[in-house]
Amino acid sequence: MEWTFRGRRSRIFVLQAGSGSLTFAEQDVAVAGPAIVWIPADANGSILFEAGADGGTLAIPDVLLGSAMPVGAIFSQVRDAITRPILGARLATADARQLLSTIAAIDQELRLDVPGAQEAVRHHLALLLLQVWRLSKPSADQAQPSPRMILRGFVHLVELHAREHWTIAEYANTLGVTADRLNTAVRRATRRTPMELVHTRLVAEAAMLLDGSAMQIAEIANVLGFKDPAYFSRFFKRMAGHSPKAHRQDAAMKRTAQETNFAAWP
Repeated sequence: MEWTFRGRRSRIFVLQAGSGSLTFAEQDVAVAGPAIVWIPADANGSILFEAGADGGTLAIPDVLLGSAMPVGAIFSQVRDAITRPILGARLATADARQLLSTIAAIDQELRLDVPGAQEAVRHHLALLLLQVWRLSKPSADQAQPSPRMILRGFVHLVELHAREHWTIAEYANTLGVTADRLNTAVRRATRRTPMELVHTRLVAEAAMLLDGSAMQIAEIANVLGFKDPAYFSRFFKRMAGHSPKAHRQDAAMKRTAQETNFAAWP
């Protein structure tokens, strides 16, 4: 059996017995079980298993991968580990069985699709990511994430939780660092505070919804986690320089001007 991988999915192959060959980054790698192959998203290549090979595989979309990331001090370490490929690393038989058991549990939840299945999948996937991280052999000097890892982890968390209006302390706690260390890492890289980046993300999403949807301003406020539409309007005006209503009217006028421009005529 052969798989070709590409696109925004990470893939794991756990070979319990048998053999195969992997083509990745212009190199050919022989794989013999028990072994693990981890391919991060956006990588291209293929893997071929010989007849009689026994194991399991899972393709993980980026959205689900992000929502299953473990929190706390190891967040940045796990995030860093899963961005690097594992090309046929040998496994202990017990480790291979544990990984296959987790994959089988995810498969069962997806097939049965009973209430709570998605939460169960995220739970099992979090365990799988921890197993992959452990197999990457994290060293003791990884106890404190680097500023680069802190920034990357923070940006990732903002994409997931900006609408929940997390405090900076909550972001820092999830990343396993102090609020001061998070603030320092973000300011050095971007010259902006963490909260400024969160607010910029919220305003950008609000503008997109104002421009591209027919939702009422109160509905947009609710979608973005603002309980008070009036507060949302004040927040948007403070950040964008004009009210949500004025932004929508200005965007409509620009579209009308483009549509009536002679240069746009066929």
